[in-house]
Amino acid sequence: MKRLIVILMIVIFIVPAVAFAGGKGFKVGVSNSFITHSWRTQMINNLQKKAALYQGMGLISELQIQHAGFDVDLQRSHIQNFIDSGVDILLIDPASLTALNPVIEDAVDEGIITVISDQPVTSKAPYVILPTHDVWMEKLAKYVFDRMGKKGSVVYLSGIDGAPASDMRDQGFERALKGYPNIKLLAKIYGSWDPALAQQAMADGIAAYPKIDGVVAHDGECLSVIRAFDAAGRPQPIVNGSGFRPFFEYWVKNLDKGFTSYAIANGPGNAMTLALGTAIRIKQGKKPKASVWDGKVLRIDHANVITDKNVKEALEEHIRYRGVEDYIDEVKSEEFIDTLFE
Repeated sequence: MKRLIVILMIVIFIVPAVAFAGGKGFKVGVSNSFITHSWRTQMINNLQKKAALYQGMGLISELQIQHAGFDVDLQRSHIQNFIDSGVDILLIDPASLTALNPVIEDAVDEGIITVISDQPVTSKAPYVILPTHDVWMEKLAKYVFDRMGKKGSVVYLSGIDGAPASDMRDQGFERALKGYPNIKLLAKIYGSWDPALAQQAMADGIAAYPKIDGVVAHDGECLSVIRAFDAAGRPQPIVNGSGFRPFFEYWVKNLDKGFTSYAIANGPGNAMTLALGTAIRIKQGKKPKASVWDGKVLRIDHANVITDKNVKEALEEHIRYRGVEDYIDEVKSEEFIDTLFE
C-alpha cells in the first residue's frame, strides 16, 4: 500500500504546472523532486507568489514547474526538456546528490542560469542556495540530549532515506551524538517528513523499545512523536519542536501544563524564493558579493528560534500573516537579496 501511494503521488505531480506565460522578461523552469507533504506544497506556493511579483516588474515572462517525485530519471528528463525549450533560468530541488550532475552541467554549459535550491548536489557547476541542514539538526539534537541530562536512550526520527537534505541532517545528528557518550541511540527510523507516516513509524519504534527517554525528529514529525506516545499510553519523551503550526498550537495549549520545547523554524519559502531572486539578479549581470558567497554557494542558516518565551507571539504572527498554512515561514525581502550582490 505504501508503495502504491508513492507511485500515485509521482503520477499526480509529474504534470507541468504553468503559473503564467507571455509578456516580456525571462523564461523560468523549475524542476522539483517530491511534493509528498505540505512543506513542499507551501514552498511551491511561495515560489509562485514571488514569481508573480517579478512578472509584475516585467522580469519574468513565463514560469513552468514540474514535479518528478522520487524518480531521478524523470527529473533528469524534465531538466533536459527545460534545456531544449530554451529557458533563461533553471531552478532545481534535486532528488539525488549525484545522479543529476551531468544534465545540470549541460544546462550550465548552455548558458542557462542554473540554481540548486534546498538540497545539495556534488557538481560545482551551478549556483547553490543551501540551508545549513546539518547545523540545524545538530542544534536540535543537542537540545534533546541536554534536556535528557546527557544520558539515556534516544530514537532518531529522520526524514526520507537518500534525500540529500535528509542525509545532511543525519550528519548533524551524528555529529551531536558523538559529544554525548552516555546517550544510547536505540534506532534510526524514517518518518518521510509526513505527519501520518511519521506517527506510524514512531508507533513501531515504541512497540520495539520499552524505554525511550528522548526522540530527535524532523519538521512536521515532532507532533507525530507526541501523538504516538499518547496513543500508546506511554510517558512522553523529551522531543525537540519544529516550525509546524499544529505543533505550535499544541505547545501553546499545554504551556500551563508544564510542556516545554525548543524549535528552529525551517521556512518552506526561504531557499526557493531566494534562488529565484538570485537567478534573476545574476541574469541581469549582477555579481555575487564575495564576502557573502563561497564561490557559487550561498549557505543560509535557520535563524528563527522559538522557545517557551516567544511561542505564543510566533503563533499569533503566523496566523495573522499566513492563516492556516502549516509551516512557520520565511521569505527574504528584495532589499535583503540586493545585499548579496555587489
